[in-house]
Amino acid sequence: MRWTKAKLKDLQGRLAQAYPDAKCALDHQDPFQLVVATVLSAQCTDSRVNLTTPALFARYPDAASLANAKPAELESLIRSTGFYHNKAKNLLGLANALLARHSGAVPNDAAQLAALPGVGQKTANVVLANAFGVPALAVDTHIFRVARRLGLSEAKTPEKVEADLCRLFPREDWIELHHQLIFHGRRCCEARRPDCGHCPALALCEVGQGKAEDPHSGTRFEVRGAGKKDPALASLPAPQTPPLASGPKRIISLVPSVTELLVQWGLASRLVGRTRYCLEPKWIRATVPEVGGTKDPNFQRIFDLKPDLVLLEKDENPVSAAVALTKAGIPWLAMEIRTLKDCLTTWLRLGELLGVQEVAKARTDHLKGLLRSKPRKGPGALTLVWKDPWIAAGPDTYLGDLARQAGFRPLGPEGYPRLTDAELEALDPTCILLPTEPYRFTKRHEAELQKRFPRATVALVDGQAMTWYLSRTEQGLELLRGLLGS
Repeated sequence: MRWTKAKLKDLQGRLAQAYPDAKCALDHQDPFQLVVATVLSAQCTDSRVNLTTPALFARYPDAASLANAKPAELESLIRSTGFYHNKAKNLLGLANALLARHSGAVPNDAAQLAALPGVGQKTANVVLANAFGVPALAVDTHIFRVARRLGLSEAKTPEKVEADLCRLFPREDWIELHHQLIFHGRRCCEARRPDCGHCPALALCEVGQGKAEDPHSGTRFEVRGAGKKDPALASLPAPQTPPLASGPKRIISLVPSVTELLVQWGLASRLVGRTRYCLEPKWIRATVPEVGGTKDPNFQRIFDLKPDLVLLEKDENPVSAAVALTKAGIPWLAMEIRTLKDCLTTWLRLGELLGVQEVAKARTDHLKGLLRSKPRKGPGALTLVWKDPWIAAGPDTYLGDLARQAGFRPLGPEGYPRLTDAELEALDPTCILLPTEPYRFTKRHEAELQKRFPRATVALVDGQAMTWYLSRTEQGLELLRGLLGS
């Protein structure tokens, strides 16, 4: 594609609309904290760095204190970021250089910044842009991948990609564009599984349209369902039977909450298979055959049942399930539930596909009514889903959005991170939510955490209400709002 000024402006508009919250992902209060955090972010996720820096900055708030740090103590504080021996050495060198050359202050000059130990051009650009507002466009792994996929650059080094981007876009847009491209790389244009079907820039991306090879992987993406309006329905592979007026008659659900949803919608008679974890309503265990687990379905049983639709969810079921079903010519639908808005759109899609549009619309109208009632702003809440190790549900998960829509401020890194005891304490939650699923948290765990976090509110909550999206979404929302008294 030849990038004209009009197309470049179109791309910027699409990214701005898709990522209005794009900003620096490294938590910091001043230039010193940012340069230290950026050094730690090498070969490490920003979320992991954000878990590490609160304790680090509490111990070493400035260059003078960091310069006097004992290497062993410093390494213990940054161990979770990886390569901690080398990073500790760089941080000590950085602190001493700041004292010797700049009286302990972080310089706002590109050359002086890049000359500091452990910094370099990319880190210098990040600090210039985010700490001093100096236009710069640092190219990390996300921007490098996205820029090459979009055809904004064919260069093979981050430095040359940066030069190409700086030539294409106005200087005053560099800082904002830097964050937007990173968000796009994290949320949509992932390295292994880019979500091209929901990409805001798909109309401008020849790789996403399958017209050009992906320079990142060397493969050509397969375009599914071309010309169909609904990306989710487009995932039904050929061959497939023509849709019946009332929808598919032989359905297998590999998602427990979806199984319960179909029963709620009066479609139990169409269920011919379920996973061993599809346990609600209880009578379904004796009436609908089991086809293995959510992560390890028994494909031969599925094939023998001759379904005309299998329902999947991207986080609960493996990609291998979709691959096996496609090879067998069995239609499937893979949902993706990350937010309560996803529940609204999925209800409508399922209602259309299964021929129960009125039931689906009534469900969406009810939830929309609940969401229109804005709760009061509540405290920061950490939702734990496992113990030994601690695993939390991040702000970008369904549980995170459920807490957000209830009025809480979800805490923690993105996804489902594993947390050490130190990282758990560093989050300093005001509220800790303990769903009774998938881990069986009990009153004992509630008491232990309450003792450990005496200033926090620790609440044991109904795990099915919290985690069974689609079938119990409204119940979960009202449960959490009840905790806030809203």
